[in-house]
Amino acid sequence: MIHRVDDQGNKPMWKYGDRVWVAPLKLKATVIKQILSYDSGESFWGNVELLYDDGVKGESNNWQIMRINE
Repeated sequence: MIHRVDDQGNKPMWKYGDRVWVAPLKLKATVIKQILSYDSGESFWGNVELLYDDGVKGESNNWQIMRINE
């Protein structure tokens, strides 16, 4: 498995399989991956691709989710 880092040397905060609460949607979800984004030539860990518990795939801002323990 390749571990990518952003321009500051950070690994993604969210990893495959993490269980999260998506506050705006009031849904639980499982992380698929966090997306490495670019702005003005710099990379950073941004949005998170999710599989919501209702079976729909989607994307949320990383600040809209919080880790849950199940």
